Amino acid sequence: MKNVNKKLIKGVIEEVNGLAFKNSEPYSESAKIFFQNRYSEIVKLLPEIKKEDLGLEIGLAGGVLAFVLRRHFNLNKLYTLEHPIVYKQYNNQFLNKLKNDYIILEPVNLEENKLPWPDNFFNFIFLCDVVEHLVPSDIPNLIREIKRVLRKDGYLVIVTPNIASLIKRINLFFGKNPIEFDLKLHEEATYGHIREYTMNELLYIVENENLKIKRKKYFMIDAKRNIFTRIEDLCSKIYRPFANSLALVIQK
Repeated sequence: MKNVNKKLIKGVIEEVNGLAFKNSEPYSESAKIFFQNRYSEIVKLLPEIKKEDLGLEIGLAGGVLAFVLRRHFNLNKLYTLEHPIVYKQYNNQFLNKLKNDYIILEPVNLEENKLPWPDNFFNFIFLCDVVEHLVPSDIPNLIREIKRVLRKDGYLVIVTPNIASLIKRINLFFGKNPIEFDLKLHEEATYGHIREYTMNELLYIVENENLKIKRKKYFMIDAKRNIFTRIEDLCSKIYRPFANSLALVIQK
């Protein structure tokens, strides 16, 4: 596929910075770097697609990935969804910006076990930074729903933090929970990271639904944040499962 335009990603971050929600605060410089690193890696995962292909991003959040996907692939339109409670908190200015960029947003509660699109509708689906926020028992049904709305030979990209990263292994060794303890209800709709996964666990969930694994990848984001992430990045070059993020590219 064509190279990811990092200037495009940086420009989108500035466009939506502090825009999405009624109570939005501007991104910190560290958050901007995090988004640039993460989305430049994520977009590269998808095989080349055509502008007329139909795609879905599950979990719009602040909108950075949706705008990047729509513009990077020059898509005619892109579908996305967000929890209905979160949907109500978006600014009208942001909602209009989505429409003007041909991004179609639907309010969907993933716990209700049904995606509002017909069978075999999408050419590709992104499920990024979502599964760690879901109750684990809900994930198999979500994967089945994704399979239902995905066309034959269509692609699903899953990206999530790696519970087996080097820093998290060290935290566990010293008796600390590798996952940040977060009981706060964010935007009155979703929680923080309920459960994070290893590569083998994700593979098990996907393979149970008879989906084909085209690629599996460990990668680092935000590697220069501090001395610990720099060490983690160096070690992950020797042993990839030490990296802080993992991804699967799946084909129906």
